[in-house]
This record gives sequence, C-alpha cells and structure tokens, in this order.
Amino acid sequence: MTERRRVVAIVLPNLLTELASAPLATPKLEATDAARARRRAAVPLGVLLVDESTASSNGEKPPPDATSVLAAVNEGAERYGVRVGQTITEAHALVARLLIREVTRAEVCTRLGEVAEVALGFGPTVALESPDTVWVDITGSAHLAGGEDALALELGARVRALGHVVRVTVSDGPRLAQAFGRWGRMNREGSLVVGEADTAHKMAELPVRAVAFDAELTAWLVRLGIHTVGDLARLPRAATASRLGGDSARLLDLAEGRDESPLVAYVPPAIPREETSWDDAVSGVEPLLFVLRGLVSRLGARLEGRGEAVQVLELVVLHDSAVARFEQVPRQTALRFELSTPLWRPEELFRVVASRLGRTELPASSVGLRLEAHAITRALALQLNLSRYGSGLGGSAGKGPETLPVLLAELSADLGKDKVGILKLEGSHRPERKSRLSSASEAILPSFRRDKMRREAGSSETPSASLRESAERREAPTRLLPRPIAFDAPLRTGVTVSVEHRLFSVERVRFEKRLDAVEWWTPEPVSRDYARVWLSGASGGLEAIVYVDRNTGARMIQAFAD
Repeated sequence: MTERRRVVAIVLPNLLTELASAPLATPKLEATDAARARRRAAVPLGVLLVDESTASSNGEKPPPDATSVLAAVNEGAERYGVRVGQTITEAHALVARLLIREVTRAEVCTRLGEVAEVALGFGPTVALESPDTVWVDITGSAHLAGGEDALALELGARVRALGHVVRVTVSDGPRLAQAFGRWGRMNREGSLVVGEADTAHKMAELPVRAVAFDAELTAWLVRLGIHTVGDLARLPRAATASRLGGDSARLLDLAEGRDESPLVAYVPPAIPREETSWDDAVSGVEPLLFVLRGLVSRLGARLEGRGEAVQVLELVVLHDSAVARFEQVPRQTALRFELSTPLWRPEELFRVVASRLGRTELPASSVGLRLEAHAITRALALQLNLSRYGSGLGGSAGKGPETLPVLLAELSADLGKDKVGILKLEGSHRPERKSRLSSASEAILPSFRRDKMRREAGSSETPSASLRESAERREAPTRLLPRPIAFDAPLRTGVTVSVEHRLFSVERVRFEKRLDAVEWWTPEPVSRDYARVWLSGASGGLEAIVYVDRNTGARMIQAFAD
C-alpha cells in the first residue's frame, strides 16, 4: 500500500502589492516591519502585471495605457472602492491620487523562486506558479518537522521572515492545497491542514471560483446559480462535463476532492542574489545597515533551504545616478568578502558584512543595495557538544570551535585576507623561519577540531614523550620580534642593559644552542650562538632569547618568553 500524497501550498496573497510598494519604503523612515506596512498601506496603490518593463532607453517609463486592467490593489485603494479587474480609468474615477505601478512576471517568478528555495528544506520536490503559489511535496517527510501542523507553522514563520503575508495549507494535491490557501479559513497562525477524510467536505464550502480558474467560466456558473464547489459537485457528472469543455474532468475531480496534478520541479539559480531599492535617496551608512539585515536574512534563509553555504560575498551599494553624475563619482560601490570558511547563517553573514560596511566612506547618497553569493558550496554544520550546551555554555555566547569560522571571516573582512590565518610550522633551524602565516581555510578547521578531540580524549603518547613535548613548549619563546633589537651589553651576570626603553640587570645566562653555517647553500649562511637571558628590573622580570652573530660579533634580542 502506497502512502497517500500530501502537498503544501504556500500562497502569497499580497505578493504583487508587496513588490510594487517596495520602492515606497525609505530606510531612514522605517524602523519596524509594522511601520513599513502602515506606510505602504497609506498610499492607494494599483498594480499592473506586465510581461516586461516598458522603460525607454533613457530609463523613464511612459504612462500606462488607461484601458489596462489592475491585477492587484492594496488596502488603501480598497477603502475607496477600487477592485481587481477594473481599468485604470475606472479606478481613477474612484480615487484620483491612485498610484499605478508595474510589476513584471519575471520579478514575480524571482520572488516566488526565493520562497521556493526556503521551502527546499521541507520536501524533495518544490514547484511554483505565478502569481502567488509555491508547492512542496511533503509525502513521507512531514514527521521530520514534528508533523504536518508543526511543518506548516514553521514554514509560514520562515516565509514571513522574508517580509511576506503568507497562507500555508496542506492537502492531498497541489490544486486542492492552492484552493484552500486562497479561499479556505486559516487559523490564527495563517495555516490550515486538511485531512484526507475532510477534503471533500471542506472543498464543498469554498466558492466555485476556487476550482474554476477562468473568470468567464466562473461568471457563467454563478449566473446558473452555482455559487459553491458543493453546488458543482452535486450536478450530474456526465451532463455537466459536456458543458464545461475540455477541462471538465479536472474541475469535477477537484470539486469531489481528488487531485492528481503533477508538480514540475523548480531549479534554483546557481548564484543567489538579493536586491532592494527605494525612491528617496539616503545618506550615511546606518540606513544601509538596516536594509542589509533584511537582505542577509533572506539570503541566509535561501541558503539554508538549499543546504548550501557561501565562500565569497559581494555587496553593491547603488548610488543616486544624478548625484553621482554631478559629483563625478562611480554610480555604485562594490565590497567583496572572501570568507575564510563557508557561512550560511544570517547572523554570521551580517556580522562579517556589517563590520566593513560600517567603516566605508560612500561617495554619494544611496538608492539601493544588492547582495550576491559567489563560490557556493555544500553547508557542513558542526556537531554540537551536548555537554557544553547542556551546561549553559553554548549558544551565541559560546567560545568553542563552532564560533571560530565566524570570527575568522569577520577578521578577514576587517583586516584583510592576507593578515589573518594560522601559523604553520616549517622545517628550519632559524627561529624566525620556523613558522609562517598561512590562509585559514576549511581544511584547517577540521584539524583544529580533531586536535581538540584528541586533547579531550587523552594523548596516546608515552609519558616520557609527553614530558619532553611539555618541556619544549615551556622552553619555546612566546613573543618573536618582527625585527631583532640590539643587546648593548656583555652576556654576563650583573651588567645593566636597556630593553624597550627600560633598564634591566642580567640575573642569569644559559647557553641554548649553536647554528654553524645553517643554510649554507644561500648567499648568507647563518652562524649563531643562542643564549637564554633572565633580566630583572623595577617593573618585573623578563626572559629573553639572545643570539650572537659569530661572523660579526653583534648581539641581538630575537624573542621573549613572557
């Protein structure tokens, strides 16, 4: 016996108005999502759905045709009686200051694709349909999220975090779930789960337009007195099918609660991109940080749904073209972030990008931001140490290896990739060449975790080897000077010497080792005698590593053992 099919429909009823009103929200004016929503709703807005933008070569859009039909209106326009399906002329007769915006089908598909990428983490197959629906096939996978009710709540919360009004429904097929999402009664959380036994009963309560997607067919059925799906299902099937045309079988199956519609899998783009713009230019970086948080939140949610992480980020600040032309500065500022390890969590990405953006001097006011993720790779999460997290040491305040990738990425963005890395040991007798700074890559971090696990589990070396290694660590210098400084005193006890503008007396001297013609194949082979010198001063003691050049007799301090 095969498991019954279960499909989630994510319906975005206000998507067109959300896209059209996005440029109305100015970052410096909007402190919260609620404030942004109130500002958008206050402007009466009508939306035209077009195939492509009608902008001319100079960037200006011609006025829309007065006979064009509105595809969507916001709450501010509805209060004046403006409805979907009216022409622009009819709508302007009701409210003269109605703002008309165009939204392209490509923009709608792009935003639906972003929601589909978030939904990829809940089911193996995701599909979408313009202008408002994304489907997820959750057959056999709902238990991974705690059941269908928990899955619907979690999925709805993630889509709302992207800034959308959403209705999430679960039913036995994509068209059934879409019908419930558009016309069904949601709970307070905006979700509805329809069981197999209740499908036909709940479908009978929906208006007939829930299954008759053609407006002319809906009007014809209403004129016949068929107002609900139940009215349509009670008609004789054979007689009704001959009058509904070629699509009659699908309509009648939906009316009876059956749905065998296939899902065409959505393929996400190779490079995720998030972009936003606004009408009124803003100055400074603080408004951009507010917008950046939203971009990073959406990008992180998409990466998490795809199961991927980003290695290279690019942030582009779009400047006001008129101001940039007047000031003779570039029209955009691009910041590139090469992360030391792949990241995908929004809070981690924001820390890395915001630290550098906050210190950037922008040449002109800004009208938009674009965030692109390059060098995509598979996301590898670090397994949690339950003993740490159970003891209250985990979370965002943890200091374990799970925080190391974010710290390295943030330091690389602040200081530069060439100034942050990990010291690697080299085969050299000279102390200044025993280590070098190498790039901190993903391959190094697992070794860091392995070393930590080996230390926690206990070393397998013999006691004598462990003692030798411990003694070597104690003897090794802790501060290697970038340039050796002169030791202007004989190497014997009782003499006074100045070190870093402080006076010390030599308490003890111990010979360490001799290097005789080391690196003889180079033009300048090294011949040195190394000694460890203990110094005592008014501010405390100091332990120094001093070498004597056997060729010149110069005495130099090369390191300290603090």
